[in-house]
Amino acid sequence: MAKELKNVDITNKVELLQIVEQVQSANQALVLSKGGEDVAIVRPVKRPSGPPIPRGKPFTKDDPLWDLAGAGASGLGDVSENKHKYLAEAYLAHARTA
Repeated sequence: MAKELKNVDITNKVELLQIVEQVQSANQALVLSKGGEDVAIVRPVKRPSGPPIPRGKPFTKDDPLWDLAGAGASGLGDVSENKHKYLAEAYLAHARTA
């Protein structure tokens, strides 16, 4: 899990504000260096592009999906338990008609 970043208020830090405004207006990260050595990266924060998109709706007992419950049940039990039997029957039926 990512560590939470420490928040620093730069409201009264004029030089930092200028750097931040440059990053925001260009929408491009800047590398800060000290004595020729890179020490930090300042990048713009990604903002949501619009209102959040709702993901689905609540599932209720009136939902038509319940009409499908049990639709896949076979007379002999679970299909996965009897797959070989069903495949053999289908193969034999096809072989008889061919």
